[in-house]
Amino acid sequence: MIVVNNRRSSGFSLIELLMVVILVGILSIFALGRLGNQDAFAARGFFDDTVGAVRFAQKLAVSTGCDVRVVLTANSYQLLQSSSCTANDFLLPVTNPAQRTSPYQSNAIPPGFSLTVGNITFNARGERVGGGPPTFALSDGATTYSFTVHAGTGLVEVL
Repeated sequence: MIVVNNRRSSGFSLIELLMVVILVGILSIFALGRLGNQDAFAARGFFDDTVGAVRFAQKLAVSTGCDVRVVLTANSYQLLQSSSCTANDFLLPVTNPAQRTSPYQSNAIPPGFSLTVGNITFNARGERVGGGPPTFALSDGATTYSFTVHAGTGLVEVL
């Protein structure tokens, strides 16, 4: 009687192991490239936050019947309301609806980026009133995110 040993080896071959290592290396190069550019990700977040604040200011002006102003500086924004609906002084900071205690503002702009300076004022009908640039941008020279606020309707349009 002849006994044949059909024992098969288990595990990976050398070629399979090398292919897996090469694929993991290629994938890690792309993943590390994506993780390394956090400033662009933070800039998009700040831009979306700014657009949300401008839209909130318009809705607040309509709901309260008082003018609301968004003050944009090179590195921050702030929402202000007049001390009374008849005054045009814009001294009261608007409370952030998320915390309900802190003012609605942000100065968490990513390094190297700057915001177009200007004011956006909404009246009780939600229309943009006053002068200033119609289009606002967040830019570092290479990357630019911009939005415009239409005068007649107060529509905040992301470009």
